[in-house]
Amino acid sequence: MSVNKKKALVLCATVPHSLLIEKLKKRGYFVYVADMNPQAPAVPFADEFVCISAFDKEAILQFTRENAMDLVISSCSEQANSVCCYVGEKLGLPHPYSFETSLNVTNKGRMKRIFKTGGVPTADYMLFSRVEELDACELAYPLVVKPVDAYSSKGVHKADNREELLRFAGEALRVSRSGQGIVEGYCPGQEIQVDCVAVHGIAHVLMTRSKRTLNQDAIELNSGGSIVPADLSPEEYQRAADVAQRITDAFGLCDTPFFYQARVYDGQINVLEFAPRIGGGLSFQMVKRATGVDIVELSMDSFLGNELSLKGMFAQPRQLATLLLYMEPGVFGELTGLDELLADGTVDYGVVLKKRGDPVDANRTSSNRAATLLMTAETREALDEKTSEALHRIDILDIDGVSRLAR
Repeated sequence: MSVNKKKALVLCATVPHSLLIEKLKKRGYFVYVADMNPQAPAVPFADEFVCISAFDKEAILQFTRENAMDLVISSCSEQANSVCCYVGEKLGLPHPYSFETSLNVTNKGRMKRIFKTGGVPTADYMLFSRVEELDACELAYPLVVKPVDAYSSKGVHKADNREELLRFAGEALRVSRSGQGIVEGYCPGQEIQVDCVAVHGIAHVLMTRSKRTLNQDAIELNSGGSIVPADLSPEEYQRAADVAQRITDAFGLCDTPFFYQARVYDGQINVLEFAPRIGGGLSFQMVKRATGVDIVELSMDSFLGNELSLKGMFAQPRQLATLLLYMEPGVFGELTGLDELLADGTVDYGVVLKKRGDPVDANRTSSNRAATLLMTAETREALDEKTSEALHRIDILDIDGVSRLAR
């Protein structure tokens, strides 16, 4: 490493962080990446791998101090972003918002409280630390049960009756790192994600997307992909923009990318969750292709305190869709058909998230996805045709060559 190079530590070696690492290198940084998995996707892009949990704030603080890092950064994990803010405050390094704000968005109980006090429309809720406390729950079914501080959609269930509520509550408590869960009213309607950026405290909507919902019993709340733009009326779009500003004000955001997830029903918007970061998966690709905005550049500038620019943003988002592929329980072997789909333009971008030999269970959380595909087209009908074509020609095989694509 050149003695004149600045040093950056990227937390989590996820797929989107491959691009983050490349961009940091172009800005003159020698880049380390911290992850517990030496085979994680972004590891080969870094100058040096560090086997430390990206969520262990004290270990990251010690490494940063001992190795004189100039920057600790993460663009698409709120848990890792919180560590970045913690280390930044302790050592006087750049960070996009306060450590206190990071805690407010990594804990769903704190987040919901701020939603309520800040006038952000959201469902009523109840926190619990023991299943027995739910005897006092007066919320009407159906209900959503989840841990307050897990990630990767772990422990998120929809309960239609008391028996399910108690069973899912126990699971939520087991998954939660703090031993606390949250139950809230289930909001019907179309689920959307609104990708935004706050510039000097003013919220700008970059794009909207509607969620493809997995219909898998109680965990149907997990995603099967999304379609851009979401099917919103002009009035609903304006409400979505108003909600973005309310979130910005409530959490005191200044200059940062953020997104929120909500349900739209009968013209009204109910916010489910929000995060002051880039969305996971292929969000970084989606925003760039749909709007012309390089959201990874914005994320870096947010950390570094640089001016955030929306120059080059398209007036109307382009049509695109993502398809998240899951495998039935087994041991991952290979994904077939993707190279051909990329070659003939049916799929614009695709990434395989599992390696041969990886075990896969029945939970369709983001950590269990086998692959993600992105497609663009001029019309919604053409997008649907590309999706059908991709599903027809692609397959997931286990290590014995048996088809395991979950449909």
